[in-house]
Formats: sequence, structure tokens, C-alpha cells
Amino acid sequence: MSHLSHLRRDLFPVDPFSEDPTFESVSVPRLPLHGRLLAKLRLWRERARARDALAQVDARSLRDAGIAPTQAEFEANQPFWRRPGSLR
Repeated sequence: MSHLSHLRRDLFPVDPFSEDPTFESVSVPRLPLHGRLLAKLRLWRERARARDALAQVDARSLRDAGIAPTQAEFEANQPFWRRPGSLR
């Protein structure tokens, strides 16, 4: 986090440029087990919804966005517990 070292960690505890900052903790106290479980379930639900939405996008719109339809199909078929891959 050298590019963010000048920021106060209590105001900006997570590196926004990391791949999946959901559970990376810099100076934030660790949540209790039930809080971490709920956060993970929310993350998984959001991934499932995003992949469902991606599966609904037509090929023309994907190409307009610079995404190959085969890449979108591959990502949409990934299980919810896997981190999203790059579409570009």
C-alpha cells in the first residue's frame, strides 16, 4: 500500500485498488465470526446476482463494451464463491 501510505489508515483502511478488499484488514478490528459469515454470504449473493445479470446481456452490447461474448459466458458460468475474473 505504498501509494496510499500518506492517508490516515483509520479513514481509509482498505486499499481500493486491490482485487477483492472485502476481507483484507489493515487497521480495522476483526469482526466476530457471525459478522464475517454474514459479510461473506452477502459477497457471494452479490457475485451470483452480477453473474446472472452478465448472462442476460446480449452479444452486441457485450461487444460494444469491449467484452468478448465467450469471456462473458465463461465468467457467468463460474460458481459464486470464485472471485470475478477480468473481462478485458
